[in-house]
Amino acid sequence: MTSNAMTEFDERTVLSRTALAAIAAAFLLIGVVASAYGPLLEFFAHRFSVTLPIAGGVLSAHFAGALVGVLGTMRAMERFPNRHMLVAALGFLGLGCALVALAPTWPVLLAAVFVVGVGFGALDIGLNQVVAHSAGKRRAAVLNMLNGSFGIGAVLGPILVTVLGEHHFTLLYVGGAVLAIALIPETLRIPGRLPVALRATAGRPNALILIFVLAFTLYVGTEAGVGGWAPSHLESIGLGSASAAALTSGFWLALGLGRLLVALLPSRIPEWVIVTTASALGALSLLAAVSGRAAPIAYVVAGLVMAPIFPTGIVWLAKLLPRDARATSWLFPGAMLGGALIPAAIGLAVARTGLGGAPVVLSTVALGTFLAFAFARILSSHQPSH
Repeated sequence: MTSNAMTEFDERTVLSRTALAAIAAAFLLIGVVASAYGPLLEFFAHRFSVTLPIAGGVLSAHFAGALVGVLGTMRAMERFPNRHMLVAALGFLGLGCALVALAPTWPVLLAAVFVVGVGFGALDIGLNQVVAHSAGKRRAAVLNMLNGSFGIGAVLGPILVTVLGEHHFTLLYVGGAVLAIALIPETLRIPGRLPVALRATAGRPNALILIFVLAFTLYVGTEAGVGGWAPSHLESIGLGSASAAALTSGFWLALGLGRLLVALLPSRIPEWVIVTTASALGALSLLAAVSGRAAPIAYVVAGLVMAPIFPTGIVWLAKLLPRDARATSWLFPGAMLGGALIPAAIGLAVARTGLGGAPVVLSTVALGTFLAFAFARILSSHQPSH
């Protein structure tokens, strides 16, 4: 390998405790921002005199911006150090939050949410990539804990909206803007850059990367599918809407806490063991929800056991292909496609089976996740050691 290719790999990031604290705060922030839209939809509809379906357009604007942020960061990481990528992402997020707080009209709000989405997507891929490709033997545990911060933020978002009150939502976004800007000085101290192989040797994603992308697409689709269909299924078996909503929140809370608990696992356990075991247990837990008595607990257990899949899967692929961060970067567009497309396919299947069959449909998608990761393990075991 040429010296140029090695130079960038030798600049692997060593993250200090203060840097990790700043990254955790950034994960928490994007978790709060992403989860606040739902509770605010009715308020947006009232404030800007639009119908509720039109108000739902903020979700589309956010994820459209997030896709732009992910794709832009995929290119930027080839040219710029880590600190430049992350500062730009925080800048977009801070600017977007400030614009949302001040938006006078509906089109301006949509544009502001799009800017928030750009920052969200850039931070999502940037933070995960920096940690996944950093130095250290406990990267999987660290990345799980940091993603756990995102999960906690996702739980806090609706609570903050309730505490502040819909008519004081501007405080939430002003606070988000202030926190994003406050994190910039520490982010500027993050050293190194992501490893990127020369284009002549990198090529297009190989079969192993494509299998990982498929697995991540199915996993995120399962996660989003549970969040979308668990409340309706629980109500169909006799639970009240408040209880169904609380249990669905329990799924998300378990997802966040499960990632924090992964830090307790011994470092000698390989990433592929954690990911394949978690995906298998997730499929079994969702299948158990077919039983009306087991369903309330099954969904929460599913969140707990599925928790390590996303962050640990990133580290697994990063260790298999350590000299080119472009390998793991492809996982993030796949994840976004999973969040956008798989729930719609689940909805079509549930329309045929009825709400009673929702757990079977969700378990089938989760089984697909397990099979994809299992095939990735088989494929990687037959490749030369990196």
